[in-house]
Amino acid sequence: MNKRIRYTVRDRYNGTKLPEGAKRIDRGTKYGNPFPVKEFGREEALRLYDIYLDWNLKKKLIDLTPLVGKDLACNCEIGERCHGDRLLQEVERISVNKVNKINKVI
Repeated sequence: MNKRIRYTVRDRYNGTKLPEGAKRIDRGTKYGNPFPVKEFGREEALRLYDIYLDWNLKKKLIDLTPLVGKDLACNCEIGERCHGDRLLQEVERISVNKVNKINKVI
């Protein structure tokens, strides 16, 4: 099962490699939350991200399948609410749908 891990900008600059099987989801990627917590506050930034992600998924502007089977690496502290939690939910939904489709064929 996928999980969220912490991987900071400092980690990258210090040369710490992203763990194998992990994918960055910070603001420097297409999966990042464009609503900064410092500007909007955590709850509002997450609320806006939910709207943003729903719209992008509905319009098929973002593909989350590359995240299936990957740990999601973000700057947020583990234990803090994060947009990565929402991405994990969507990735899990994609995984379940794929399994259901395979089971229907079998």
